[in-house]
Amino acid sequence: MGKAFRVSITPESILSSVVLLTEQRSQKHLEDCLAATLAELAHLPFCGICTPMPTANGIFIDWAAIRSRDGGDPPDELQEIGGDPLLLDCMALGTERSEVLADGSIRRAHPVVDDRGKVCAFLVTRTAPGQEEPAALIKGFVAIYRNYLTILWDAARDTLTGLKNRKTFDENFSAIVADSRHIDVSFNGNRREAHLDGQHHWLGIIDIDRFKRINDTYGHVFGDEVLLLLSALMRKAFRSEDKLFRFGGEEFVVLLAPTTFAAAQAVFERFRATVAGFAFPEVGRITVSVGYVRIDCDDKPSVVIGNADRALYYAKGHGRDQVRSFEQLVAEGELPFECPSLAKAKLF
Repeated sequence: MGKAFRVSITPESILSSVVLLTEQRSQKHLEDCLAATLAELAHLPFCGICTPMPTANGIFIDWAAIRSRDGGDPPDELQEIGGDPLLLDCMALGTERSEVLADGSIRRAHPVVDDRGKVCAFLVTRTAPGQEEPAALIKGFVAIYRNYLTILWDAARDTLTGLKNRKTFDENFSAIVADSRHIDVSFNGNRREAHLDGQHHWLGIIDIDRFKRINDTYGHVFGDEVLLLLSALMRKAFRSEDKLFRFGGEEFVVLLAPTTFAAAQAVFERFRATVAGFAFPEVGRITVSVGYVRIDCDDKPSVVIGNADRALYYAKGHGRDQVRSFEQLVAEGELPFECPSLAKAKLF
């Protein structure tokens, strides 16, 4: 092995890089910028950021950003963490881990730990053969990444419940629609004729029945406690890969990761029953109504939300405390497919 070489890094270049990073306003842009900036600043042949995604079938790795001298974009498909022993070891121990490759270069995984003590991301670097690792520089950028992620996460959370807030919905929805293009769906442009076989993304709107009465009767302090407890029940009822939002007031939105119609119906129904059987302090029993709809690759957020909303209002107008599917209501002739312009008044 040849003599190790050093990379010349000036304080001015570091400061410029930090300024560039802190100009980013989304996690995706932050990760792209960090991988590109660190790779260029430290002359690394590889720098990438990936996140662990726990699912019912194990933990998968999703590459969010990659900068490589060999070129190439992040892989489209998720990879099992077991296929990368370095990341598996880093995840298990929660500390940085490294391996020496055959050519003498060093591949290192740096864990990014969130405010709950869980590894939420990895920064993966590789040096050139004989290159001295700029360890302090990389650790500094990992710390900046972690701190700035916390700021972005706080801005994306509902301050009361801790769920994602409405302003983050469009970005999440677009990513899910992009992912749904890889799913083989049986849909020919006409929901009335489409059947619901296979796996799809689903969007459900959950609304607390007669919530205004709760606030009027018990006060907003107990109303807020109901919202907090409901959000906790949501976290337990849905999978970690599902996305949970509070849209404001007593309305919540769930974006289900790909699953079947039967499974979507079952999870929403199970959640409805859980809420109905839960004793809320002082308030006692409450119920929720749910309307949900399948997401197709050509759908717009306004259309999906509108159709789920129509199913929700059907549920509230036909007894409340129930789960209704937009597709089934259309198939049964209970809802016209074409969305009329309706002035809807909430049923409290």
